[in-house]
Amino acid sequence: MSDPAVTTAWVRAFIDELARVGVEHVCLAPGSRSTPLVMACAREARIRMWVHLDERCAGFFALGLGKATRRPAAVITTSGTAAANLFPAVIEASQAGVPLLVLTADRPLRFRGTDANQTIDQSHLYGSFVRESLDAGTAPVGEAPAGEAPVVDLRDVRTLACRAVAATGGMDPGPVHVNFPLDKPLEPVELSAEQEASLRSADPLGADGAADGAPTVPVMEQQRAASTEDDVRAVVAALGVGSRGLIVAGPVPDPEVVGPAIGDLARATGFPVLADPLSGVRFSEYYAEHAVARYDLFLACLPDANLREALEPDVVIRIGGAPVSSSLLAFLSELAHVPQVRITSGHHWKDHLGVASLSVRAEVAPFIRAVTEELSSLRSLAKESSPDTLQSWCERWKEMDRVTSQAVRDFRSSDAGDAFEGDVLAAVVAGVPEGTTLFVSNSMPVRDLDAFGGGGKPLRVYGNRGASGIDGIVSTVAGIAAASDGRSPIVAVVGDVAFYHDMNGLLAVAKHQLNIVFVVINNDGGGIFHMLPIRDHEPEFTQYFATPHGLDFRHAAELYGITYRAVDHPTGVADALGEVLAGTGPRILEVRSDREQNQRSREAVAEAVRRAVTALL
Repeated sequence: MSDPAVTTAWVRAFIDELARVGVEHVCLAPGSRSTPLVMACAREARIRMWVHLDERCAGFFALGLGKATRRPAAVITTSGTAAANLFPAVIEASQAGVPLLVLTADRPLRFRGTDANQTIDQSHLYGSFVRESLDAGTAPVGEAPAGEAPVVDLRDVRTLACRAVAATGGMDPGPVHVNFPLDKPLEPVELSAEQEASLRSADPLGADGAADGAPTVPVMEQQRAASTEDDVRAVVAALGVGSRGLIVAGPVPDPEVVGPAIGDLARATGFPVLADPLSGVRFSEYYAEHAVARYDLFLACLPDANLREALEPDVVIRIGGAPVSSSLLAFLSELAHVPQVRITSGHHWKDHLGVASLSVRAEVAPFIRAVTEELSSLRSLAKESSPDTLQSWCERWKEMDRVTSQAVRDFRSSDAGDAFEGDVLAAVVAGVPEGTTLFVSNSMPVRDLDAFGGGGKPLRVYGNRGASGIDGIVSTVAGIAAASDGRSPIVAVVGDVAFYHDMNGLLAVAKHQLNIVFVVINNDGGGIFHMLPIRDHEPEFTQYFATPHGLDFRHAAELYGITYRAVDHPTGVADALGEVLAGTGPRILEVRSDREQNQRSREAVAEAVRRAVTALL
């Protein structure tokens, strides 16, 4: 048995320090062993608490908060499998570079490895997916003179809180795990007057924290790896010799910062930008001059030798993570003979294609700005020596983009042009106001946004592309909404399987009346599998891959008291979305789609693009 007053003071000091260092949100799921942590948060006015019944929802909600704020939210669980349910969110946070603080309550160490109830080994539970795995230990009690009350040492636990938050940020942001072995009794008890006096006398900093609300160890905005002059010169040298360069802008954790820097780089080089929806370039004012949107569609035609020759660059600069477009990735993989410069932050080696010839790990936006400054003089020289080269190269890509866009429009207006799921994303982009926050789910919505969503309209676009799972989508969106001002809705386009997978997340959405419009594309199963060769293997394909479920999400809306609207075909999305956007609070717009017809339309669009591109050449 522990001294409950000592445990209470110890945990309160930790939570007080979290608030001092800037943690504003705590997500939790109910449990007994985490009582000291929860009660300490409950009495902390600087922290807002978000209660979930499902630990997985709590983890992804905290992930959404971290995405929106770029600051760590904390998530608290009790011991045992409750802590394991955070693993998917921890993985996504790690892969995507999102700060997250995981606080798990544990049974006392003496119970580990025994048959004690709800006890597992929680040390290093999340393996290599956390930036640090810390053990809080137990509340340390210092020596006291004979006849006096023991004094608890609180300075170390305050330092632990600062260390944990610091480790979530910096050059490589991500999740940090702190494990708290807690002994009974767990309910809060106040220190005696004698204990408080002894504590303040022995260690006033530990007892009350630093003056003026400052943290014990200030966590500065850590500078990421500074770009060296040698790195900048190496990149400039690689780009400066190219007249047919490409900028491939992939997903980044901070698109609103990186996007403008990529726009400036494009203007300095004159190179076209193949901009992923999550890059910060595609849906911004930096789009129009150099960005290309329909690359996924026309690069799929690359078996054509003339097209391959016309579009082959002499240098590629790749920024951020891997783009979602499979045809773009295939294109890059076939350019192993072309210099490819990779610029990224984070600890992952973001070159699974194995074709990078130069790799720079640095804070992306400042590094690109440094490169852009160096390239300005080279751009002038290039224009003097070959005034039309860069313009004609960029125009070639832009013309391919225009021809492809026209082919898609012509198909939509033709007799054969039955609307399909790609039209849903196009309608959403066209229908939402500028500045809207748009979340696109895995698996097909993010691909359809890439292929059919166009670009140029300023939007804040989010997705979970770290590990690209379909789990936790609803809760991630809810966390993003919780961190927003709430005045304009967040629009989330979600597939039916992903929506079903995280329907528990609707409880928080409804409880807090979060301003979210869920556009649920319901094709009764896994539509993405129709794009794979396994679709030709029946009856196994339908039974084990497409997995039709027959669900009507009207009932989910009724269960949670959420406004619901349905359309029976993608053609109805534009009108229905306008009506739904006029409402407030949580709303669900279900769009029913036929998987077989949808696949036929995709194939017809691909053929129309192929014909148009071939005619251009």
